[in-house]
Amino acid sequence: MVKKNVYLGVQGQKLEVIIQPHPTSKKLSLRLGAGQAAIKVVSPPNYPIADIMDFVERQRNWIAERLDKQSPSVSYEDGANIPILGRHHKIVRIEPGTKTHSQKGAAWLEANQLYIKSHVEHLPRRVQDFLKKQVRFEINLRAQEKAAKIDKKIAAIRIKDTTSRWGSCSTKGNLNFSWRLIFSPEEVLDYVVAHEVAHLEHMNHSPAFWALVDQLTDTRKTSQRWLKLNGNQLMSYG
Repeated sequence: MVKKNVYLGVQGQKLEVIIQPHPTSKKLSLRLGAGQAAIKVVSPPNYPIADIMDFVERQRNWIAERLDKQSPSVSYEDGANIPILGRHHKIVRIEPGTKTHSQKGAAWLEANQLYIKSHVEHLPRRVQDFLKKQVRFEINLRAQEKAAKIDKKIAAIRIKDTTSRWGSCSTKGNLNFSWRLIFSPEEVLDYVVAHEVAHLEHMNHSPAFWALVDQLTDTRKTSQRWLKLNGNQLMSYG
């Protein structure tokens, strides 16, 4: 259950502290919501709120530094630039009914541009729908291929709008991923998929688990570093 309505004042901003208890969490972890006036804290179940706020207070300098470096949010509008698998693409809106040289449907990628046939008021939703469809395709392709390599079956793959985890794997074999991975470089998305597929074999972070991850992808350390430094930016689009 997500608990809200706790606030922290930093650099003249009123930041909402969103507490997200997680059944398997062993310690507190904090994330600054990019483009949002919010701090998100993942905590073990039934963790005292007073102790959580004490933890947040101790991170005040870290929060202030991240606020200074935080990228402004980018709206899905005509002419805006967004990364798709780490490569920047310009959104180009085409009025429905307009004749074009291409018959690729309502949305397509071409020459570092994302073409969307849409009325102005529907453009943000059309862009997001396209991005979610793209990331589902990319993740499904990689997950099924990697699962086959280790002779494992995936029960289901779900694409969600998670903010505290890029991916997760349940004991039933369900894999969940944040759709915002579409903004990350291709090798980073590949690492996250490998990480969750490896959990089909090892529901832990043992040496055997990490060895299996390294069999499934060769960019673990660089991708982990990229997510640590840039992951917050993935929340700033849309």
